[in-house]
Amino acid sequence: MKRISLFLFLFICSALATSAAEFLSITGVVSDAQGKPLVAATVFIDGSKKITATNELGQFRFTELNPGTYKVVVNMVGYHSVKQTVNLEKTSKALMITLKVKEFALKEVVIKSNSERAAFLELFISNFLGNTENAVACEILNTEILDFVNDKKTGLLEATSDDFLIIINKNLGFRIKYLLRAFRYNRQTRVASYDGEVIFEQLEGSASAETQWLVNRKKAYLGSLMHYLRTVYHNNSREEGFITYDQNGVGLKLKYVEEVVSRIDSNFVSLHYINPIYVRYDKENALKAYQPIGQRPAKSIVTGGSTLKLYLSEAVLDEKGSYVDYKSFFIQGYWGSRRIGDQLPFEYILPD
Repeated sequence: MKRISLFLFLFICSALATSAAEFLSITGVVSDAQGKPLVAATVFIDGSKKITATNELGQFRFTELNPGTYKVVVNMVGYHSVKQTVNLEKTSKALMITLKVKEFALKEVVIKSNSERAAFLELFISNFLGNTENAVACEILNTEILDFVNDKKTGLLEATSDDFLIIINKNLGFRIKYLLRAFRYNRQTRVASYDGEVIFEQLEGSASAETQWLVNRKKAYLGSLMHYLRTVYHNNSREEGFITYDQNGVGLKLKYVEEVVSRIDSNFVSLHYINPIYVRYDKENALKAYQPIGQRPAKSIVTGGSTLKLYLSEAVLDEKGSYVDYKSFFIQGYWGSRRIGDQLPFEYILPD
């Protein structure tokens, strides 16, 4: 059986050579630990609209991809899901992915009152979806798949699920499938964290609804972290309306982003700095803020921005605003409050 999988892998590799030059592909074979191809495994690219299922030979294929970073996720009932980061540069990639059987341990069943579960669910929704206008317009259709663990001593609330959460975003026009790996909320610090992978599907609506979705998506995009990282890649953050500061202690000093960006190659740049940076979106005054001191507008209290701290020595970015390592940043402020309810797929392009 392993020979069969190897044959399929070599076949895919040879097929890549005939791909159109202007686009790249990610293809692969999904099998179990014994090398048997797995049929109907869900394969998707995290943060995108691209989703497919393996065929009877365990094969999958994503085409028409630009160079950049892609996180390929494979999920199948009864197996541990796998996420693999793929950096496409000049050539397409073929993957061999093995899923391991999930050992199901008997869960401790704790009977909770409906009111207690409702309180847990309220905390989860507000910290997972967010509290913005777009977040409030979201509905999780299958909250029953969520399991909660509440530690009264530490004040830690955790949530998990064995399958995709299905979310309808009525404001942005997306059906979202979220594979939740972990959620934690600390009542003492009021800090929430979550991890998982997401896939977007376009909703169908009337002409007026689709027009409004376009307006709402543009509003969600402008000033977002995705928007900022794309401007960093293209070296036009000031022109696009962003003001960046070096945050040294409590002080803020204007920062020229290009001083801390290095181009790795034609597809990737490296963002590297020591002190955290503080970023504001102010389309009207961004260019004015960087004029010579005597020509700058009067100073005002700097609020409403976002703090971006590097966890690693650098963050490697691509044109989509995607970064190679999800641990690259610690985010606070405005961007930190934008959760799943305001997220857009990487395919989003600002209309002209």
